[in-house]
Amino acid sequence: MLVATPPTVLVFGLFDPTGRTDIPADSITCAAHGAHALCVPTAMAISDTAGIHGLERANAEQIDEQARCLLEDMPVAAIKVGTVMCPEIASVIASVAADYSDAPMVLQLGPQENPQDTPDQDMEGGEVAPSVGATLELLLPQASVVVMPASAMTRWLNDEVLNNFNPADGPAALLTLGATWALVTGFAQRPGSLVNLLLGPEGETIALPCPPNAALPQRLQDLSGLTATALACGLAQGMTVIDSAKLACDYAEQAASKAFQAGMGQKLANRHKSGKP
Repeated sequence: MLVATPPTVLVFGLFDPTGRTDIPADSITCAAHGAHALCVPTAMAISDTAGIHGLERANAEQIDEQARCLLEDMPVAAIKVGTVMCPEIASVIASVAADYSDAPMVLQLGPQENPQDTPDQDMEGGEVAPSVGATLELLLPQASVVVMPASAMTRWLNDEVLNNFNPADGPAALLTLGATWALVTGFAQRPGSLVNLLLGPEGETIALPCPPNAALPQRLQDLSGLTATALACGLAQGMTVIDSAKLACDYAEQAASKAFQAGMGQKLANRHKSGKP
């Protein structure tokens, strides 16, 4: 009996032992969508459901070696990039993505994960953290789709992390910087109305359903990483960006509605329910 080989998604990201974000959580999302995750850790976290208490960056050369080892062994249908801790890691991932450009890349943007006792260095003193600057310069122009929560995007625009843009530019700034498509989650289309806003290269502007904050469980983790991974799974299976984005947003809503309290901190999204149509 022949067994169909599922499409593979190469995931770069933080190894979070709680399963809250990045690796190994993305492996569960991939499995829920009939895909197989290949994982390359960019950092190791000491964490619980309350947050990150310590981080150790991975070696950039080892990241490059591991990614290329996987890519030379198996066909990769899509790439998802999560937490990037330093410019050297951003450069390595950008080089790998450029060499395997046939695989669409989904880039998750937002505040970097920091230990609880470390201030958020993305915005400190109005300066851009080196890892963020490198991600915007090296990775964003290669991204087939950028996924970013509206709260983080607004913050970056207000604090001039997105250079040469102002808050009035909104999500379109991500396309101007080189992304082919941008999905901004939780975007206030008008007061009291949140949507997941998808922007495309031909002027496409598509508002996808987004549950209001009141409908989501309290103290729930950010869902942009989960959404980005589900979107990458859709692309890996040959779906269009629009259909993949719809799939991902539906999946995120389902995962949020069934969130569970595993520990004393944030509720965790339930990734096990299939997002397949």
